[in-house]
Amino acid sequence: MSDRSIQKFKEYVQKLNPIDDIIFRKMAENKEFCEEILRIFLQDYQLKVLNNKSQYAITNIERRSVILDAYCELRDGRRVNIEVQNADNVNHQKRVRYYSSVLTTSLMKKGESFDNVPEVCMIYICNFDIFKENKSSYLIKRVIDGSNREVDNGLKEIYISANINDGSTLSELMGVFTKDDCYSENFPVTSKMKYDFKYVKEGNKMTDAMKELYDIFKEESKDKWIKEGRRVGKKEGRREGIKEGVINTLLMLVKDGIISVEDAAKRANISVGTFQKYLNEKM
Repeated sequence: MSDRSIQKFKEYVQKLNPIDDIIFRKMAENKEFCEEILRIFLQDYQLKVLNNKSQYAITNIERRSVILDAYCELRDGRRVNIEVQNADNVNHQKRVRYYSSVLTTSLMKKGESFDNVPEVCMIYICNFDIFKENKSSYLIKRVIDGSNREVDNGLKEIYISANINDGSTLSELMGVFTKDDCYSENFPVTSKMKYDFKYVKEGNKMTDAMKELYDIFKEESKDKWIKEGRRVGKKEGRREGIKEGVINTLLMLVKDGIISVEDAAKRANISVGTFQKYLNEKM
């Protein structure tokens, strides 16, 4: 792991916050973190998490898998899925509906009574105001048209606007989630974990938390830059352009210390010697 590679990674991580998948997924492995944020989201300060899983994969009857950012089982029997969403580029409500259906189905055994369907809570943290009503959170309720009588089928949906600051405790927590140097003594677990992921302690030595992210960063960087290289090449509309775009991307990865020359040559489908010539020309 070169000093340059570490420095590049440090710069990358220090721009991230818990609202970002790569950070949130690692933090959600910690039970105390899940408890701290769920007590705010659900306004239940006695809430206890019995089990928690990050990147929890479940499969529906058609063998289509979904991966939940975080899944928690609570002491009172409730099951909670927490998702973080930075980009407003999908149908969020239908995504929540689908995830809740797959999760509920996975929790039931064949022939089991509907009375045993567990309460499921879907918490969707957005870095934007999903319903454009300037609210920090939206609790979705089922009501009978005409009477406003509320009915409960055991599914709760909560959408959180991480970008809305209304002075609430929730908004304070979302500040820790979204702002680079924002920490709070009211959320000690979240604040400490965020700091540990973002900063090193001595020189170029990475914290244990950062080391856990490093492998993820390398793999995601490879995929990102290789896809970008192919995109650039395709835009040029020539086979040579595609190859050139991929090679230029791989050269960047090698220079940043993310992959080796040997690995880059293999991905470019050329010899190590040929790739080294490209590298020497760019140095």
